[in-house]
Parts: sequence; C-alpha cells; structure tokens
Amino acid sequence: MQRQTGSAMVGADIFGGRGMDGSEDDRAAILAVLRAETEAWLQRDFEALASHWVQSPQTRRMEAFASLGVRVDEGWDAIAARLKKIVERFPEQQPFAGRVRWEKVNVVVNGNMAWVTYDQIGSDTGEDRKRQLKILHRMDGTWKIACMVLMESNIEEQTCPLIEVDADARIVWINRMARERIGDHEGLVISADHLRARRRDRDPALREAVHLAFDELQSQRPLSVVPKQAWAVALGEDTAGVPLHCWVLLEDGKTLVSFDDAQTLTRRIERAREIYGLSPAQVRLARLIVEGHDLAVAADHLSVSVNTLRTQLQRIFDKTGVRNQAALVRSLLSVDVPTG
Repeated sequence: MQRQTGSAMVGADIFGGRGMDGSEDDRAAILAVLRAETEAWLQRDFEALASHWVQSPQTRRMEAFASLGVRVDEGWDAIAARLKKIVERFPEQQPFAGRVRWEKVNVVVNGNMAWVTYDQIGSDTGEDRKRQLKILHRMDGTWKIACMVLMESNIEEQTCPLIEVDADARIVWINRMARERIGDHEGLVISADHLRARRRDRDPALREAVHLAFDELQSQRPLSVVPKQAWAVALGEDTAGVPLHCWVLLEDGKTLVSFDDAQTLTRRIERAREIYGLSPAQVRLARLIVEGHDLAVAADHLSVSVNTLRTQLQRIFDKTGVRNQAALVRSLLSVDVPTG
C-alpha cells in the first residue's frame, strides 16, 4: 500500500522538530536528505553530497536542458567523476537559504523505496527553474538517492510577455514583462483573474485556441516543438490600424499566451517561407504587412517603388492562395496550427 504524503511549499517549518506519525517521519527524513544533498552541492562539498547517494552501478543521473540537450550518467563512478569535475571547475560556494526554494513537492513512500517530485527555483547558477524527480532507497535505515531526473524549465527566462492559463483561460502565472504590458495592451485584458480579448467578438477565438491547446496536451499525439506549436489569435486592430494578435503556445507541459512577441512572429514567417517558398524579398514585404504597414510605407522601408511591391504582393497571394492582405496576415500567422 503506497502512502502519498501530499504536496507543499518547502520552507523552514518542514525541517523543524514537529511531532509526526510514521508516514510523516519518512517524509521529513526524505526531505532532509534532499535538502542536505542540495546544500552540499551549493557548498561544493563533494564528500557530503556523495554520502546521500547509493554508490552502485545501478545508480542513474539524467538531465535534459534546452541548451545542452540530454545527458545520462550510468553508475556511481560516472556520476562521481562528472560531479567532481564540476566542483573543481566552478568552486564558488552558494547558500541554500535565500537562493533556493522548492514548490509542488510530492513525496510517495512504498516500503524501502520512495520517489519525490518537485520544482526547484534557484540553483548555483541563478534564478532558474528545474523540475526534478528523485528515487530513493532506504539502506540500513537511511534514505539515499538512487536515481535523479532533472529537466530544465526555461519559460521564466523568455524575453517576451508570457501568461500561463488553465483550460478556462484563468491566469495561473504571469511573467514580469506581461505584467508590465498587459494594462496598456489594446487587444488583451485581465478580467476577474481570466485573460480575455478586449473586443468581445474576438474573445471566443481566444477561448477556443486555449481549449484546443489543452486538448492537444491531453492527447496521445506527439507534439511539434520546432517551431513551437502555436495557435494564432487575431485580436482586431490598434488605434493606428495595426493588426493585433497573440499566440497560444504549448511549452513545458503548460498552455501559455504570448503577445508583443517578435520572436514568435519571426518563427511564423520563417515557417511560412518554408511552406510557401517565399523569396527573401517576399519575406521582407510579408513581415511589414503583418506589422500593419501599407504598401506606401513598406516601399519607403525597402527603398523600392510601390509598383514593385504590388507585383511582389500578387506573387505572395499566388503562392499562399489568398486574395487580400487580411487573409494573408491570418495565413502567415497560422501556418503551424495543427489539424485533425
């Protein structure tokens, strides 16, 4: 019979000397081991860190980083060699308190085995977020780490406004950039803790995109991640007549809404270039049209005549199968919308 001891924000009280029943004793002992192991790593104390691991050929340490890819170290000897090298190369010590915190902590104990999942915010390298799974084995009455799986979560580091929403578009999390810009955004608004389109007639499209994203997350189909799977949502126009849009994205197992996102716009147009076979000149014109410029302004930007751009625009229409600029914008921003 498994004993699931629930989730909590890890703070100083978890490691205090409170009276606990059997399952809580296990939970406290396991969390104390994980904290001591993390503190040893931050202090670059390899011997202390090693004392909390099962030193066996069956021990595993697995990592997945967006920038570094996937790494698997098999057996304690390989793990120890790598950790020693990191300690020697980066000897600077860091404190646990004030630098690292844990969220969404879940501990499951089954006899002499236990597994723990949690999000760690902060590390020796900065204010990052990593999702962790650690499997522990109780040996001679002491809990030790037998397997560690670490996945980097980098949505907090994105350089665009991001808002995480649930299936009903209720806001779960919002980054600093989105918080600063959402108040003045002409297409989106926060209402009763939900993300809404400012124009009522555009709100159903936003909600439908969010529902589609959640359906995709719950499906068994493999997700397209390059470029990031996204649903473009038209939000109307701003006071200057420039088209407004946002994207509903799938990343890190979350449904996110981005706006004012030049990187996403660039990815969408680059993908359109690949799909429709647009030339470099046609891509430059398409980008200006999506940004809301008319042909006269685009001609000034590109230092060509309006007649030249009319010819280029007609060729873009022919390649994309549309007949007006509004349809072109929708097509260019929606090239990665999944079907079926």
